Amino acid sequence: MSSDEDLAERRPAVLRARELCRTRPLIYSDLDHLKKGSTGFLHGLGFTDEEIALALDLELREVENNLKGTGFEPDLKRILRFSDRMPSNIGDIITICAPVWLQEGACTTTRVIVIQCIPKGDKCGLLVELLEDTGPKLPVLGGKRKGEEIVVPLDWYVPGPR
Repeated sequence: MSSDEDLAERRPAVLRARELCRTRPLIYSDLDHLKKGSTGFLHGLGFTDEEIALALDLELREVENNLKGTGFEPDLKRILRFSDRMPSNIGDIITICAPVWLQEGACTTTRVIVIQCIPKGDKCGLLVELLEDTGPKLPVLGGKRKGEEIVVPLDWYVPGPR
């Protein structure tokens, strides 16, 4: 069987893998360009290394390395300590509450789409996409516009009903 025929046979699986990655659980965030979180997620669902490589535009060797001890597992450990306070999935629409300057304890809310989590030491941030302009409503965000990506502290996340 030629490689083109092999690719054609795998195409539905590769497309499915890409679709699943768009809304995967947030604990499978990709913390670097090697896409370790996506690799671990797809591997756990039973996709082959070859399908994962095709779906994520990685070399087969990179997928194999991601699944070894220096790959996904250390990233997962960094994220899991925050998992009880995080939104569930990448792609979820959530509410954040940003502090209002000079008004202690006050905050203004806005809705965002979750892109990934970013653990850093004892803290964790969320990379999110704004669903509306912030303008004067949220001066702490510097007038960001709808569609822009920003990083906010995990503490700003307002959990909804699960």
